[in-house]
Amino acid sequence: MKFLTNQKLATRIGITTTTIILTGMLLLWIIVSANASSMVKNDITNQMTDAVESRAAIINAYVTSGCL
Repeated sequence: MKFLTNQKLATRIGITTTTIILTGMLLLWIIVSANASSMVKNDITNQMTDAVESRAAIINAYVTSGCL
């Protein structure tokens, strides 16, 4: 009968441990996902800004050279 009590305790410990691990992994996934999303958004914004600035510089150089 003592073995049955230990089995119930082991089951509770296992369920508790699994719940804690799954909660931690979910929290970690949410944090990493948000950070990665933010980084990608910033990189794309910077690339688009650089492209617009370089095109504006090319247009300005073309206009000032008088090649219209």
